[in-house]
Amino acid sequence: MKTSTITRNFILVVLGSAVVAVASCKKTFLEVSSAQNISDNVAIVDSASALTATLGVYDGLQNSYYYGGDGLAAATFLSSGDGLWVGTLNYYNDFTTHAYRSDNTLLYRIWSQIYVTINRANHVIAKVPALDGKLISDTKKNQYVGEAYVIRALAFFDLGRTWGNIPLVLNPTSDPSDVKGIQQSNQQQVYAQVEQDLLAAEPLLPAGVNRNRITQNTVYAFLARLYLYTKQYDQAETYATKIISNSNYSLIDWNTFINNKATNESIFELQFTTADPSSHNGSWSSVNYRNQFCPNKGLYNLVQDPSTGGDRKALIRDVSTPAITNYFVQQLYWRTNGDNPTYIFRLAEQYLIRAEARLNKPAPDYTGALQDLNAVRQRAQVTALTFKDSPTLQSDILAERRVEFALEPQRWYDLVRTKTAATAISLTDTTKYIFPIPYNDLAADPDLHQNPNY
Repeated sequence: MKTSTITRNFILVVLGSAVVAVASCKKTFLEVSSAQNISDNVAIVDSASALTATLGVYDGLQNSYYYGGDGLAAATFLSSGDGLWVGTLNYYNDFTTHAYRSDNTLLYRIWSQIYVTINRANHVIAKVPALDGKLISDTKKNQYVGEAYVIRALAFFDLGRTWGNIPLVLNPTSDPSDVKGIQQSNQQQVYAQVEQDLLAAEPLLPAGVNRNRITQNTVYAFLARLYLYTKQYDQAETYATKIISNSNYSLIDWNTFINNKATNESIFELQFTTADPSSHNGSWSSVNYRNQFCPNKGLYNLVQDPSTGGDRKALIRDVSTPAITNYFVQQLYWRTNGDNPTYIFRLAEQYLIRAEARLNKPAPDYTGALQDLNAVRQRAQVTALTFKDSPTLQSDILAERRVEFALEPQRWYDLVRTKTAATAISLTDTTKYIFPIPYNDLAADPDLHQNPNY
């Protein structure tokens, strides 16, 4: 198996008992079983074990409660106003009504898995640089540490935009006492750490294109997203342009994108296998019975409308029957064997980031913003728009993001960061824009404090 391909199956074979797992909902990310922990002093000792540990970091990212399909994707999709919960577990339905509380089981599992991923990254960052140069090349050292920095940055970014005030755990942990005294950082501080990790990673990583492993291009795409969130629009435009101007990436037709993996559209995607699949298809794609969550009629109508959806109508299928009406299933993760990729960064986002950045930077570039917006629309066979005024163009960009990333975890965060949730989904309680810190962790860590009004 080529090491340039990340699969969780590889990790399960090689890493074995060294994989950190969230085994019980009674545990917190502070509680680590030494038999399952990669932090022991001899776990990372040479090139092979360093690679194994690095792949373990990717494995954390691919967990079903993180980017594997049934955790973060479900919570954010259901919160966005575009999804329905059709299962039997009420703690999922809490997201459609924004009635989530600190004892919500799904929130706990997402939070815990993200911190497991951070802990794995911290082990690589702390231990790989100290390895004997006779046992591993500097190039490999740099690559593995750079990859760990980027995944840690993504984990902190997701925690920051989802929970707001979170602990920045920057060192490996193997015991609850290891995090004693770590106070929560506010969202601005979290994003600053994300930026620091990304800038540290850039010179360590290879410059080439690898759609399943992190490279410098992944850093550029991530920085563009980060700077959009922090409203540093000139930098967002600069980094998005680095990707858009790279001939290795191109907007391809939707049929090619949906039916293939690692296409020119993809900057970084997670790969799964039939032996170790993602949970996307099983969670919200069954045509025989309602699984857990599904698109609602409003989103279906939006993607089916030729003036907004175009070729993106292929994303959602109506499987309603006389007995079950308004039943729609997603088609992005259509492979029933579960080896569907999860898209972390892709080119269309870079165009829409640059469009929004060009519109909002101190000296707005209306022409350039409109061109970027229309590049995404025309790829989907949707009629190009003309410029009317700045507020309309801003609204058009956000509307385009909603359709383009209809089945990817983007819209909830767009509504929150642009403060449009009140008008878009009638969510006027701004304290609901961030989720509550899980109760289990509050009880275990006296340094944690709950978000307001939970």
